[in-house]
Amino acid sequence: MKLHLPAFVIAVAAIVTSVFYLSSCTSEPAEEVAEVDSSETTVQPFPVEAVVVTPRTLTRSIVASGRLMAIRRTELSSGVSARALEVLVREGDHVKEGDLLLRLDEAPFELNVEKAEAELLDKRIDYAVFIMDTSAVLVPDTTWVKRESDALKIALQAYENGEIDAGALKSAQRNFDAAQLLSGSRRLDLIAQNTGLIRAELEHASARWELDQTSIHAPFQGVIAERLVDEGQQVSAGETCFELIDISRIRVRAAVLESDLGAVDIGHGIRTSVTTWPGEFFEGRISRVHPSVDEESGTGIVEAELANPGGRLKPGMFAEVLIEGTSYEDRIAVPDEAIVSRDDRTLVFVVKDGRAQWTYVTLGQEGDDWREVTSGISEGDTVAVTGNITLAHDVPVRVRLRE
Repeated sequence: MKLHLPAFVIAVAAIVTSVFYLSSCTSEPAEEVAEVDSSETTVQPFPVEAVVVTPRTLTRSIVASGRLMAIRRTELSSGVSARALEVLVREGDHVKEGDLLLRLDEAPFELNVEKAEAELLDKRIDYAVFIMDTSAVLVPDTTWVKRESDALKIALQAYENGEIDAGALKSAQRNFDAAQLLSGSRRLDLIAQNTGLIRAELEHASARWELDQTSIHAPFQGVIAERLVDEGQQVSAGETCFELIDISRIRVRAAVLESDLGAVDIGHGIRTSVTTWPGEFFEGRISRVHPSVDEESGTGIVEAELANPGGRLKPGMFAEVLIEGTSYEDRIAVPDEAIVSRDDRTLVFVVKDGRAQWTYVTLGQEGDDWREVTSGISEGDTVAVTGNITLAHDVPVRVRLRE
């Protein structure tokens, strides 16, 4: 079968052929192309950021992780068992020192106080009658006390010399105590005991203490972290009713690797960040370094306190901590990004007369984002810190100094 092409395809092919023919006829020989002005091929300066080298203090920070804790935390409970009449706070409430948090039923304890006061009055009367009828109790027998005091001193010396045993010494001490108790001002104490006055005083004080326990007050300014009691509930003695925390300041507790503990000490600065406030740092200083290292994790615990204006930091938050470690003063250094490796050698680009000069360097101590240079550059040199990865030697550069 023969293939018949459409007429318009043949026409297009003819036109294309004509165009190529005319083009070849009108083109000029290659050697007649106009020359380009050499000034138009001048290399434009390459833009870089740079720093001027000056001596500085290098600090190597230690990275650790930890948790935030309340500066103070306490569980509040009642010392007596009673029914809760009024609960005045909820979780999250801010309270001041001394604020009333819980009131228990006082009625049975008020009755106990009244009974104790009545008993105390009776015993005071008995005591007063006894000393009024026995005027001799007001006249101390100092002769007896002096005699037994001297005997005790002799016994002590004899015991030290090995002349008497511990039993004899104890007997001398017992006689002296009896003389003090049965004469002078101590004789009045004996009468108070025999008449029941001292016991009545103790029972009255106990009844007053139990009455005081029917109300719970905040021992310091803080926030109610947990409320565990409701109105009408029967509360047992010692049962936790509230958890109160003080977050005016926050304690951060961080785990530091054993290998880094030697560079950490009390007073070193820290910078703490939390995921809740990205890009923000909270600064403080180490207040405590725990004396032991965990055998399993190989870490030691350090603690620091942070200011907490507005209470934005919350106990329990995970924290990333940068701890100020070893410092190296008065060192010639450049930013880490200024250092380039070529053919297993370390170099920087020093800008001189508008051109980047390839300069080999020797590195020293490491700091945070900076590195000491012990040879190759000097104070006052201008060193490129950006654009240096693709730079070549003696390339013109346009410098913008980094602040």
